[in-house]
Amino acid sequence: IISKRALFYEDLLISSFLDIQTKNKTNITKKEVSNYYTKNKKSFTRTDDEVFIKHFVLPSKKESIKLKKILERGGRGEEFEKYVEKYKPQTKALFRQTTEGSPIGFIFSGAIGAVVGPKKTDEGFHLFEILQKHKKGSERGLELVYDEIYERLHKQKSEAIIVSTIDSLYLSSDVFISPEVR
Repeated sequence: IISKRALFYEDLLISSFLDIQTKNKTNITKKEVSNYYTKNKKSFTRTDDEVFIKHFVLPSKKESIKLKKILERGGRGEEFEKYVEKYKPQTKALFRQTTEGSPIGFIFSGAIGAVVGPKKTDEGFHLFEILQKHKKGSERGLELVYDEIYERLHKQKSEAIIVSTIDSLYLSSDVFISPEVR
């Protein structure tokens, strides 16, 4: 246990040292993210049909029909705000492959701006407002993949700094590691 603790402590020290070395040296600019996106646009294409929806779950058919009428009129006003506050709709993306055969697979047949449902399940009555639709093979915009690109670039820069740091430590030390030692 003591040797495992010592090994853990050594790993923690090394990890902390490398984190300190990389923390302030990995600045990613918007221009770098934009350039990465431009060079790698093909890697950000959709692999499935996608629909972006606002999803309400209501307790009764009467409530869901009432909300549907409000949404079809533009979904504004005090009455609509009460529904939002009370039922806390989720805004999310759904993919055709994951909804095929499910009770909500029908939403892909609706047009942008359409309100579809109510659809009854054990949870209640589901109502969907279709905000956006995208076909398989279309490109995801920079605004959707910005964080992913930022993380990729951050990881690349961090790894380069770590390699550089380890190399500088190796060059400044008198330690020789023989290839025959295993």
